[in-house]
Amino acid sequence: MHEDFIPFKSIGLCFSGGGYRATFFSLGVVSYFEKIQYQNASLAKNVEAFSTVSGGTLLGVAYTKAVQDPSFDFKSFFQKFYTSFEPENDKLLKTAIGKLGNDEVWKANPHKKRSLINAFALTYADMDIFKGEFSHFETPTSEHLKHVCFNATDFSFGLAFRFQNTGMFGNKPLNNTQVNNLKNEIQLADIVASSSCFPLGFEPLVFPDDYIKNQQSSDYKSLKNLERFCDGVGIMDGGIADNQGIGSMMKISRQRKTRDRDLDLMVINDVGSFKMVPWQPEPKNLNESASIKSTVSKVLGYLKVKPLYLIILLLGILMMVLNSLEIIKGKAWPAFYIIGGIITGLGLVLTIGGLVAGIVKGFVVRSIASLFKKNVPGPLVDDVLSFKKLSIGLVQRMLTERVSSTVLMVNDIFLKQVRRLNYRLLYSDRDLQHKLITSTVYELNGEATAYTTTFRYNKNISLAPSTLLKNVGLTASETPTTLWWDKTDIAKDRMDTLIACGQFTTCYKLMDYILKLKKNKKVELSEEDTIAVDALYTALESDWKQFNENPMFHVEALKQ
Repeated sequence: MHEDFIPFKSIGLCFSGGGYRATFFSLGVVSYFEKIQYQNASLAKNVEAFSTVSGGTLLGVAYTKAVQDPSFDFKSFFQKFYTSFEPENDKLLKTAIGKLGNDEVWKANPHKKRSLINAFALTYADMDIFKGEFSHFETPTSEHLKHVCFNATDFSFGLAFRFQNTGMFGNKPLNNTQVNNLKNEIQLADIVASSSCFPLGFEPLVFPDDYIKNQQSSDYKSLKNLERFCDGVGIMDGGIADNQGIGSMMKISRQRKTRDRDLDLMVINDVGSFKMVPWQPEPKNLNESASIKSTVSKVLGYLKVKPLYLIILLLGILMMVLNSLEIIKGKAWPAFYIIGGIITGLGLVLTIGGLVAGIVKGFVVRSIASLFKKNVPGPLVDDVLSFKKLSIGLVQRMLTERVSSTVLMVNDIFLKQVRRLNYRLLYSDRDLQHKLITSTVYELNGEATAYTTTFRYNKNISLAPSTLLKNVGLTASETPTTLWWDKTDIAKDRMDTLIACGQFTTCYKLMDYILKLKKNKKVELSEEDTIAVDALYTALESDWKQFNENPMFHVEALKQ
């Protein structure tokens, strides 16, 4: 018996990364927690902790900020958030690119380096839903929400960098008195940008430089005098270290346990797919082209003064001289001056161009040779030099395959492996097994996973997922990982389908959890808790029936 366990008493929600797919699946999850009632209040009133990553942070920051307002009304929040991102209003990418090229923007924000991610940060800062500073969470005014953690990754130690209001801000190597004194000045928009700037798409933000506007403060100057911060610390996408925010939520739960009791339920809302687009090798090229050495030699051969250039120059001069001597019919012919001048000019341009090109070629060759010697380890020199004997087509194929496989490794394979490790860590803790729900965007899309041969669902739930519901789930789960809506997304109404998918998946997973909880012999519920849980299940069942008939019913209600 778990004496410290009270079902649904204190809940932690994790929202994964995944662009807008994560943002609007998360909005669906939150909207259903706001809808479903437990012990005469919305279940959202029992949510005490948030841990968000990347696309999930867009929703997480906006929602957790909004609930601090004593007059908070979820439907109003939903409509404001929805309107900010619906396709006809969503100008996030276009506005950010516009800011990147606008000199006045950077003059007004001299503390920020001009970069695409800072342009996104300044665009977020113009949106009401993200306005404000992290001080908003220093002393939460919400009756229930106590812990927020917006996850990023530092590029000095490769650790999770946590923008959190309880526990250690940042991480152990990058936390000190000055950081703690400055944290409340950080703009929420910069936190959103930090958590969502994925590799290859963006460059890191620089901490504290890009975050602190008042760089004349003693805390800022003291921090910049420290070795670890003097050149700035790169901060990037939270998904690099933990794309589900699991580690941060476990820390929050343990931290609570030392003072009172840990969380009763952690819900990991995950839009990271088990699928990946398989790597494709480049086709073989049987017709090899010239070698790199011969091709480079041929190109460099043009970058010098050639005898032909001097002959053209002399021919033009000679033509004009002979014409001036009036040897043709005793007079000078204007046409010969013109032709001779053109030939002379051409020869002069080619000769001067050859001289300049030769000088530049010598400088470039010497610079490349110097760079090569400094950066290529001695034992590898012969191997690298051997590439000059290979065909250009072969080298191009080798380089293309290296780049494409590296991009896939960084953006897909690593994330999936970290995901597996984090879930293994989570579910290997026996004390947590009755306190966990994992809710995925592809849970109810009707398709088999990589680990099953058929679509699986809990057959103890009286009503099987309808074809209509599965189709909505499939459309949602196929949304690409972007921070914009393309024509296909608009045509398939993916914004609404993602929200609906978050709603009905949450409904289903809560029913699934209750059924498993009641079968767990290690958990003994009081009579009062049993009555409350049974009532919750009945309400979930009623909604589940409606979702199967019309998966969009609650989205439609919130939009009205």
